[in-house]
Amino acid sequence: GTRSGKPFIAQNCAALPSNLLEGLLFGTAKGGFTGAVDRAGLFERANHGTLLLDELNSMPYELQSKLLRFLQESYIRRVGGSEDIPVDVRVITTVNEDPVDLIRQENSVRTYTTDRLSVVTLNIPPLRERRGDIPYLAQALIEKHHAKMGKRLSELPRDVLRQLMEYDYPGNVRELENILIQAMFMMDGDSGFTTDILDLP
Repeated sequence: GTRSGKPFIAQNCAALPSNLLEGLLFGTAKGGFTGAVDRAGLFERANHGTLLLDELNSMPYELQSKLLRFLQESYIRRVGGSEDIPVDVRVITTVNEDPVDLIRQENSVRTYTTDRLSVVTLNIPPLRERRGDIPYLAQALIEKHHAKMGKRLSELPRDVLRQLMEYDYPGNVRELENILIQAMFMMDGDSGFTTDILDLP
């Protein structure tokens, strides 16, 4: 697309408290509060590109109104500032619960926010409902981590793969990744995966 060569920035909304998240997203203006400096936020840094807001349902309810203002007007205002700054950002959001259920929960996700964001909605089923993806995901995750751990790995043995595919993964792909990382730590040199080093409940 037209933004493919432009900035792509991801931020987990559950990773920071609301007062820090607001400044990180929208930036700060010098003199706006004690110790404040002029600093661009993620919206400005992602200008002409894409901003991924992971776990939007963890964003404070009050902060969502500021996000909604940007979605409607395409400008932001830094924390403590008075200048409206136009930005051109494609926003992608993720939630880890059913959006309809989130709207019904008090002080969770504003209806207007989901209306503005739900231009294109993709539902990714939990890993337990798409077990055919596990071999490909496992291989990709191993390739992602094996070099920095100093491990040389061939493809997973059938008994290990069978055990991975039988597990339900309440933590989805992140849990699969953590299981594989732990197993790689437990490996004896380059001996490969065995079922006894997989830490599955």
